[in-house]
Amino acid sequence: MSSIKEKLTNMFSKVMAGTVTREEGTMLINHLAKEDLVETVRELSALIDTPPSGVFPKTILHTIALARNKSFNNILVAALDHKNEDVSILAAEELARLKTSEAKDVLVEHLASEMYHVRKASATALTQFPDGLEILKDHILGHSEPFFRLTSAQALIRAGKSGIEAMLSVLNSGNADAVASIGEALIASSKDLGNSEIPMIFEALMMAGDRKDTQSIVALLKVAGALKDKAKGFEGYVIAFEDHQVDSVRQEAEQALKQIKAAIR
Repeated sequence: MSSIKEKLTNMFSKVMAGTVTREEGTMLINHLAKEDLVETVRELSALIDTPPSGVFPKTILHTIALARNKSFNNILVAALDHKNEDVSILAAEELARLKTSEAKDVLVEHLASEMYHVRKASATALTQFPDGLEILKDHILGHSEPFFRLTSAQALIRAGKSGIEAMLSVLNSGNADAVASIGEALIASSKDLGNSEIPMIFEALMMAGDRKDTQSIVALLKVAGALKDKAKGFEGYVIAFEDHQVDSVRQEAEQALKQIKAAIR
């Protein structure tokens, strides 16, 4: 009789060839799990790391995920750390789909991964949880390393208007490192910001002015300049800081106006 490894290898090869559907594949792995759960999990994990010739690791993980078998959840957790970004992203998405506190805890833990694609996948998946935006805000405010903070800030931007609202609220914290990360993320994503999100940047700029929060003002003026032609119609918000008493604010306002005017000529 064929071993579990041989049965799985043969099945995944047929999935890739199109002679077996992934849904049919789930039937096999669930059946094998009933016969010998420990060995089935061991072989599935090994195949993700070392797939058969012509079989993608993501295909294996996707088939496992479609099985909707709680016994395979630890495979998803392990796959989050996979060197293949597609595998890591799929694992994070499936953990988010579970919506369990255990899955959330795993994703939070991986915000501290040394691998960028693992942090990115985990942060993006966390935005699917009801308290995910707050978790990412806390991470930005609390982590000491700028690259780690930046990953969470970028995930908030990808979450759309609610994510950007959460991110901009960090500017009220007075946390210098967090403010710097927010500014960097917004500048890097300035081309992707939509029409509904642009006014939020300038509203945050004026609020920072009301608070006399120099660091946030400078950070947001840099963002305003990076928006270029998208900032058309909002020049007045920048002009308001041209005569500011702080040199760095005046200089940044002048630079932002130059960038905006150059883009809309």
